[in-house]
Amino acid sequence: MTFEYTENMLHDEDDASDASSDVTELEEYDFPDHFFERDGRLFHSHGSLPYPLPVDGPEQARLNNLHRILRDTVEFHYLGPVTEVLNDARPRQKRVLDLCTGTGRWPMDMARLFPRVKIYGLDIVPIATRRPLRHVQFEIHDITERFRWGNGAMDFIHARNIDLAVTDYPELLREVARLLRPGGLFFSGEIGRSIDFAHGSSLNQAPRARSFFQVVNRSLELRHLVPIADSIPGFIQQSRQFTVPTIQTFHIPVGDWHHNLVMKRVGKMYLAALKDFAESLKPMLREAGMTQQEINSLVTGFIEDIERVPGLVGVYHTAWAKKL
Repeated sequence: MTFEYTENMLHDEDDASDASSDVTELEEYDFPDHFFERDGRLFHSHGSLPYPLPVDGPEQARLNNLHRILRDTVEFHYLGPVTEVLNDARPRQKRVLDLCTGTGRWPMDMARLFPRVKIYGLDIVPIATRRPLRHVQFEIHDITERFRWGNGAMDFIHARNIDLAVTDYPELLREVARLLRPGGLFFSGEIGRSIDFAHGSSLNQAPRARSFFQVVNRSLELRHLVPIADSIPGFIQQSRQFTVPTIQTFHIPVGDWHHNLVMKRVGKMYLAALKDFAESLKPMLREAGMTQQEINSLVTGFIEDIERVPGLVGVYHTAWAKKL
């Protein structure tokens, strides 16, 4: 078995190496301990963590779909000076850390582009491939806790779609800054928890889609998960640990209305991903006190709006900065 989990044995060295005493190999019989079933869906078993979505097969398929959507939206696997940072002439092997790695598609794709770089993927459940490439290592870890590596151990930290796992982003940034070497790179990418129009049209054309996200965000706030996608550049600057962030936003079409063939395909995938997202949120909405009838009405209205109204988009907020 090649999936490993951390035991939170910490280092204080400036450049911590991969010590075998820091990780314990996950055996086959350990896997069920990380999951529990509720409402016919499989969830993580870490009760204190706020992450609200299932981690089962349908949700893993949604995550894989979302990986392809974001790759095609930004037209590559990364933004920013990644090649420059990972080709730096420093003598030690370069290291990349992917937070909330999910099914591990991003680390595996990056490993093919950078075969000499060690790439770590962290998540609270072991749902990544159990047969990673030799320089990819998946570990179980709660990213709200201190990481096992020493100061300056990482060259690039990648944080994409982690907003449902983090209740204190500034605190996470302090730990990210500790882990990065001077000149190391931090990337954040988050899809806003709302629906928008590509051409400034009124959202009154899709009132049930707007209402869906309002209800979902209120439910998430009960878990202290507030929308932060457009606040992260400010958090980066306020930390005073990084250069001024470079900010880019991308529109992800919902449905096949886009004239560009690639984005038309992306839009079809994103429409499917949003339907799956709504389905995955149903257990959380029940937990928040909604009746099954209310949930079904909310989700049905949302799906009808996103299927019929052209011009709807999701907004992907990205920012990258170097460690000072």
